[in-house]
Amino acid sequence: MNDQNQRKTIIAELEAKGYQKSQIEAKIRDIESAIKTLDAAIEQAQNEYDAQLKLFQERIVVLYVQSRTKADTDEILQSQDFDEMFKKVHMLQLVSKFDQDLMASLEKKQAEIDELKAAKVAEEENAQQQLEASLKIINDLEVSRAAADDRIAKSQQNVVSLEKAENALEKEAQELGELIRRASSSGTAYSGIMQWPLPGYKPGSRRFGYQMHPILKYKKFHGGIDIGAPQGTYIHAAASGTVIWSGWRSGGSGNTVIIDHGGGMSTLYLHIMTGGLLVKEGQKVKAGDIIAKVGTTGLSTGPHLHFEVRKNGERQDPLKYVTP
Repeated sequence: MNDQNQRKTIIAELEAKGYQKSQIEAKIRDIESAIKTLDAAIEQAQNEYDAQLKLFQERIVVLYVQSRTKADTDEILQSQDFDEMFKKVHMLQLVSKFDQDLMASLEKKQAEIDELKAAKVAEEENAQQQLEASLKIINDLEVSRAAADDRIAKSQQNVVSLEKAENALEKEAQELGELIRRASSSGTAYSGIMQWPLPGYKPGSRRFGYQMHPILKYKKFHGGIDIGAPQGTYIHAAASGTVIWSGWRSGGSGNTVIIDHGGGMSTLYLHIMTGGLLVKEGQKVKAGDIIAKVGTTGLSTGPHLHFEVRKNGERQDPLKYVTP
């Protein structure tokens, strides 16, 4: 996935997460509302508990006083008749049962308060965890988008630099044409079949003519063929002739060898590795002689040979003269 597509994907995920975040925040508001309701329930339960506790405390005081004064016994003994005594005994039993129920109610109310408080804590923790998880995902996506934006900006800068370099290389090609026309020998044009300069290696996707540039994404003229091969692979002369250039070219060609084959025909070998120039200007070579080593000097993204065939300095389709 390229940087632009990655950025679009990240933005889409951010929008989705942003929607999820709003949903989570809405849920959190509901939870907060529920927490307020829990707070009200806790307050009400606490008030009821406090009231019952106060009543129980008062009952304890009364029972304590009665136990010291034996007021209950005296009250029964002062009954006028059996019915009255029975009613008083029954009343005392009811009072005892009331105290027991009051204690049980206090215990139940305390358990209810504890349960409400635990529910409140759980709701608060749940809300916080959901929000933090959502924010972390969004933050991570923001970081990813920032990184993608940075890569895109750098890529755009590289494209501008590459475009300038490509234009410089094309200018260099025109200058080479003039150099070849000045240095070429006269005589009968070379009529033999040229040999493939890199035996065992086939041409890549960049051929002769106008082609879609792999990085610039618009058609650029390519004056030769690119043949990929490992660094240091021997380059062979395509035909017999005289070396009219063996050295560095600053316009993007890098280390370059040019061989004049007579009659206006010449071949060019570009991007030769540093230390890979194996012939000198003025040297006579035969077809198949080793003249250099594959490299990646000049405007090159990897080890390969840029091979050109020229007629009177003008670039020709090499595949009309050589075959892999």
